[in-house]
Parts: sequence; C-alpha cells; structure tokens
Amino acid sequence: MKKNAVMFFMKSLLKSVLVIVSVLAVGVISYKVSYEILSRQMEEGKVNVSKQEIEEILDEAKPDEISKNLIYVVDDKKNVTHMMIEICNTNTNNMDYITIPVKTDYTIPAKMYQKLCVVDEEIPQIVRLAKLRNYFSDLEDDKAYGYGELIMEKMLGTDISYYTVLSEELYESHYKEIKATTSYDKVAGSGTGDTEENDSSSDKGYDTSVTMELSVVSDTYLNQLNAMAGDREKIVDHIKAQYAEEADVFSNLTVYSKIGYVESYEKINAAYYHYWGIPGSFSGNVFVIDRDSASAFIQKLEENDTTYTEEQKFGKTSSKKTISSKGKNILVLNGSKITGLASSTQETLVNAGYTVPKVGDYTEEILTQTRIIVTKDGMGQDLAAYFKNPEIVVGTVEDGYEITIILGTVDAN
Repeated sequence: MKKNAVMFFMKSLLKSVLVIVSVLAVGVISYKVSYEILSRQMEEGKVNVSKQEIEEILDEAKPDEISKNLIYVVDDKKNVTHMMIEICNTNTNNMDYITIPVKTDYTIPAKMYQKLCVVDEEIPQIVRLAKLRNYFSDLEDDKAYGYGELIMEKMLGTDISYYTVLSEELYESHYKEIKATTSYDKVAGSGTGDTEENDSSSDKGYDTSVTMELSVVSDTYLNQLNAMAGDREKIVDHIKAQYAEEADVFSNLTVYSKIGYVESYEKINAAYYHYWGIPGSFSGNVFVIDRDSASAFIQKLEENDTTYTEEQKFGKTSSKKTISSKGKNILVLNGSKITGLASSTQETLVNAGYTVPKVGDYTEEILTQTRIIVTKDGMGQDLAAYFKNPEIVVGTVEDGYEITIILGTVDAN
C-alpha cells in the first residue's frame, strides 16, 4: 500500500513538471515567433512605431553596451569595395569608425582553414578582403557574410557584434574618403603574422601611425543626421527606412534590435564621430594588418570612458620630399637571431651604394617585421624596397649614425 502511494505521488509530480515545462516552452516559442514577425513587419515598413511602443522596445531590447558593427560595402558583382568597423559606445555615446583597406591579404590559421574547407573546399588559405563574399559564392548572403565575419574576428583579434552590408550607391551618398594619418600604440614584439591565440595584453612598444584613405561621413549625410539629432521618432523612422526590405542595406541585426540603440543615437553628435585607420602598413598596394596592435587598439577604443566633445583633428600627412639614404651612415642590427642576416644585408646595401660601416645584434626582443629608425621625417623611404613591409619610424639612433635598421625574421628568406 505504501509502495503504491509513493508511485502515485511520483507520477503526479512528473506530470506537474511536464505541464510547467510545456507552458514555459510555449511562452518562449510564442515570444520568439512574435519577435520575428514584428521584426519582419518593421523591416517591410508594415508597422508604424508609436512613441509608447518605442519605449517598450527600449525596455526589452537591451542592446550591448559597446557594439562592433562590421560594415561591408559591395558592388553589383559582390566584390567588397570598402570595409569599416563601427564601434558604438552606449556608455559614452561615442561613435568610432575604423577603416580597413580591402586590398588586405590575410593567411587564415590552419585550424580555422580546415573547418572552412568543409564549407567551401575551394577557398584559398590566403584571402584578399575584397573577395571575401565571393569566396562563398554558393552560399546565401547571411551565411557568406557570417563566415566573412568569423575570418575578420580572427584577423583582428576581437569579437564582432553584427555585420551590415551597404550598396556602393548608398555608401557614396553617405560617406566620402579623405587621406589622413591616425596614430596608434605599436605592441612590443607584434608583427603582421597571426597566432591561434590572441595576446592583446602585450606591453606597448612605441607610438606610430598609419596613413590611408579613411571613410568618413559626407557633408550631406552629416546635415541629415544633424537635422534629426535629439528627435527619437525621427531617428526610428530613419532606421526603419535604412533597413526596409527594398533598401540597399542587409544586416544580421534586426530593426527591432537596431532601435534598441536609439537612446545613444539621439545623444551622439555626428560632428564628433572619430575615424581611424586599422594598425598596419602598406607593402606596395597590399596592406598588411598588425594583428596584435589592431586588437589592442580596438580594445582601447572600447575601454575609452571619455565622451568626445570636439571634432577630431587628423595628423598631417608629410609633404616633405623623400631624403636619400645614400651618403648617410647606416647601422644594421640583427633582431631576428638568424645567423648571418645582418652581414648579408650589409653586403646587399653596400653593393647598392649605401654606407654601412658596421653591423651588430639587437638583444631587446626578436622582431618579426624589420624596423627602420631614422632621425628625420622623409628618410629611409628608399631603403624600404630592400625589405618585406618594413616599418619606418622617426626616433633616436646611435651616435655617428643617421639610420638604424633592425632586421626582422620575415627578411631572412
């Protein structure tokens, strides 16, 4: 009798638990279905959002405090023509844009490459960002751009919140390009290579800069943004129009979620947007990203707790003519620990007409990328052709010399 009572109790308890689980499951599924229907209707312009409904969305959306939006700009053939990272900080109401040259080559790490080959066996291990969408030509846009986002996360050593795809026509109406120099902290010991693990905690090496064509908001679009500044309903209407089904925008962030950022958007002064070039350097027409420095730079922008209160002032690009390194005393130091590299470099430069009185060893660290330290801006440019993507910085050199070349491991081959 006692045994039957226990069995009856256990069966009743199990039924109660199943009922509770079913109710919760139905609630969750209903919410998700409603959310997707609402988002789709908003994207199609079928739902008008009232002031009260905006407040309800803001209560529920809970956007990331700091979002990183990967912006692809593509042409009719789905070539990527421009690329940016948009960082929206809801704590400071700052907006930062980082331009990434699409003529960037990146070697996908072995483990990641093996997994991507399952998705598309024809994808090369060395990818060009301009072709990132076309490497996954057999996939739908959402999956193709999603895999591109994963590659960008690995290349930059940072997480990306979502992506947005713009047409060239929309880009040209919203942005313009200016050549500018922006500075960043070079991470000590960092190079252009990639590692499986990110180490953005490395100590700073020195201040340096990068010069490139930056994508910045056009004067016309700036006026448009200023016209709706502080007006929440106008901003929501603008977001809906931008993300409408027939518009030239595609994103994996729903309109519903995008409206969650409206509180920051109404406080952000578009005139105070800041623009940056991704850390790295050009080797001819090809750009190589300095992964460790890029990761540290993005992290620095995320951790910035000061609100921008004035327009950004760009570093001036040098207008000085290149100063010949011939006739200047050049010191060559081996920073690669590879025996004989300094001597062979000395021989090459002397045969080319340069003055290299002596060579030595650089013991502070092992460099990946060759560094050319000059005493005057404009010097060392003619030496760059003898090395693979060297850094040229103005700094202090040993007495009796005007240029110091510290050799990195990439120039051992």
